[in-house]
Amino acid sequence: MPAFIAQGPPSRIIEEAINQSLSLILLEPTLVELERILTAKLGFNSVEAAAVVELLTDISAATQPSPQLPVDAVSGDPDDDVVLACAVEAGVELLVSGDKKHLLPLGQHLGVRITTPQALLAELRS
Repeated sequence: MPAFIAQGPPSRIIEEAINQSLSLILLEPTLVELERILTAKLGFNSVEAAAVVELLTDISAATQPSPQLPVDAVSGDPDDDVVLACAVEAGVELLVSGDKKHLLPLGQHLGVRITTPQALLAELRS
């Protein structure tokens, strides 16, 4: 979400997706949360928030729908467990997150590596 309000690693990852240096797979639960945060916390109106979601959808390789419930309790946060299940179902190699409390400590889950935006950018540069 910070990619739309400030320059930094999340915005550079979006630029990499636009440049097709990586394939962006959107997870439906994160899009729902993004739209909520943009409108409820960052002051975007619904049209602006929808435009952000549309931009991400346009540059993404695919969108993975929410998994069928129930999902395994893995992270300590049910919402993050849904994101993990969605990533596994999508068959992604890497889940990029800033969630230091629930997702990043896992390191990986069922073949999906979990890393920070900064770490992904470092990998792309090497």
